[in-house]
Amino acid sequence: MKFFILLMSFFIITVFGVEQSSFSPKIKIALLSSPLIIGKYTQSSYNVALATLISSGNSFELVKYDMPNESYETISITIEKIIHEGNVAILAPLTLNGAQNLIHVPTTIPIFIPTVHKRDIGPSSDNIIFGSIDYEAQIKALVPYMASSLAIFYGDSLVGSVLSKTTQSVASESNKNIKSFSTYCVDTKGSNIVKHLAKPATFSKKSVVTHLPIVKTSMLLSQMTFTGVHEKNILSSQINYDPELLILTQFPDRKNMIIANSIIQQVPSIYEANALMNNDLSFDWINYTTSVGADYLISRLSGHERSYPMPLIDHQIIYSVELLRPKESGFEPYSGKP
Repeated sequence: MKFFILLMSFFIITVFGVEQSSFSPKIKIALLSSPLIIGKYTQSSYNVALATLISSGNSFELVKYDMPNESYETISITIEKIIHEGNVAILAPLTLNGAQNLIHVPTTIPIFIPTVHKRDIGPSSDNIIFGSIDYEAQIKALVPYMASSLAIFYGDSLVGSVLSKTTQSVASESNKNIKSFSTYCVDTKGSNIVKHLAKPATFSKKSVVTHLPIVKTSMLLSQMTFTGVHEKNILSSQINYDPELLILTQFPDRKNMIIANSIIQQVPSIYEANALMNNDLSFDWINYTTSVGADYLISRLSGHERSYPMPLIDHQIIYSVELLRPKESGFEPYSGKP
């Protein structure tokens, strides 16, 4: 009964917000994305932004602009349309390629890109804010736990390759005496994982760093246990902070695993509004940074303080990093010594 009342209250607030915005919108935000490129995140980003706007209590209008691609020409034309139709800010979940095209579009409208880190873009206009989590900061947090030799598994993609190279660069520049790197590119289906692990002794006492998505990481961990790999530990960034890991692996597979996470600070009112719409702000980092972005634009347009406390430095949201260990039934803070 309590849930039903809460759900009805949420429905009333939603309708009220839409009706108010249709007559005198104080905040009119456009969500700019390409469903063909980012798939499900077009809709989930819209849902997260909607819930975050509702929780703010402001009168608003949220309009979704779907693009067929992320080319400069398409983005430029769509932004022109967005401005012409009276929108005053843009939330833009784009890929790195899309963001690189967007920064060259001449416009002063406030834009928040929740999916890209400013470090990967370089110089851009003051109207553009970046909100991605910082994988490099997460890798740096893992450095104290790295063995003298690393085995790096990464996906066959641009993102996977960048994460592999970043890991090597960060580790090489650290004070740790890391003597060697071995890299293993995993194909789309993960079918070459068995081949990579054909000689288990190769990984003895190494730190195995996985930049693979959850299913492939689970395959890797299970195969390591099966073949008898005796690694020092298994290290991962945000990509494997996912409850699916607890379902797809046995505890012995992950008992030596340390995961870096930046989904730490939640705002109760925003979290609850998103939970009612089944928006995952606990584990899905793109949903989380999209909510941070919507909150930033609300603050900028309304003149109110931001609800999320993370600092904004040089046009980039700065997230803290914590280390976690996946246990039998959940994740817990990792406090082991390096």
